[in-house]
Amino acid sequence: MSLHALWLRAAPALEALDFTGADGVQVFSAEALAALHHPPLNPDIPALIVADGVPDLAALRRALGNQYPDDHSLQMVRAGAAVETVPLAALLGVAAGWTVLGVPPLPRPSSFERFQDVIAHLRAPEGCPWDRKQTHRSLRPYLLEETYEVLDALDADDADALREELGDLLLQVVLHSQVAVDAGEFHMADVLAHVIEKIVRRHPHVWGSVGVNDDQEVKVNWDRLKQVEKAENGAPASRLDGVARALPALTQAYSYQDRAARVKFDWDTIAPVIAKVHEEIEELSAAQTAAEREAETGDLLFAVVNWARWLGVDPESALRATNARFYRRFAYIEQQAAAQNRSLDDLSFEEMDALWEAAKDNGL
Repeated sequence: MSLHALWLRAAPALEALDFTGADGVQVFSAEALAALHHPPLNPDIPALIVADGVPDLAALRRALGNQYPDDHSLQMVRAGAAVETVPLAALLGVAAGWTVLGVPPLPRPSSFERFQDVIAHLRAPEGCPWDRKQTHRSLRPYLLEETYEVLDALDADDADALREELGDLLLQVVLHSQVAVDAGEFHMADVLAHVIEKIVRRHPHVWGSVGVNDDQEVKVNWDRLKQVEKAENGAPASRLDGVARALPALTQAYSYQDRAARVKFDWDTIAPVIAKVHEEIEELSAAQTAAEREAETGDLLFAVVNWARWLGVDPESALRATNARFYRRFAYIEQQAAAQNRSLDDLSFEEMDALWEAAKDNGL
């Protein structure tokens, strides 16, 4: 259906719908929306969805549900301008015969476009002096900090905290992009276009004719495509390229090992993996100089990471969880010492160890 035809069918419904105060309206074909996995709708602006033929309500409900909550009220216009209000969750149960589906905006500003406007305002001449003076380099510590706070929320399995921290991380992404816009480097559209093209190109089993049997074949194909891209760009085509040098050492070791394993540079069973750990312990014990001890410590940690990989354990997350347990148990020792009006310096190792075991018994 042409845009002109959509407007002709949607316009009469505007009088029946309550879009008071709206600065604009979006018009889309129900058939086109149902073919997508995420609706191209700005949730800050009301939308009119025009029924063309017999819409696939299941597909339409799934697409809208990727943007709007189940209880979001939709206004369904039928012949004679009769309006029926239904929540999104009930869309599948409505009777046929509607002509236009009105989608009101979300109750508070929620669009990516609105967020970009907020950040652009901060960087504008009348905006915030602190934000205006930031550069890519000055923002680097905040990007790293927010990334780790997202990881903290993930480790805590706290969905509310994750929602908040992802927003803070997104702030860094959009702020970096606005710095680039102001410097004439690139626009957010360039960032999005690049990543969209890359994701589609590296998933030929989804957007092409390549067949895969499991996730391991997906990884192998991904690596091969990256090598082709690097070769086309004249860059070195190492299988380990793309693992960020700024990653935490445990995560970097895991990534190196995982990429090497994809081309079968790996043992066939876990037994030699474990034997390697014991071998590295012996070599560290036999090290004589500070340089040897540092090198052998690194080799031992690398071997332990490999063992963790074979067990399906993320070593970075595992160590972070252990660190958190250590913090809780040590804090318990401090609390118990304070309750006895004693300082930690006054406690013997045996007393502190007993309190440590007590902390474990209390589930800390």
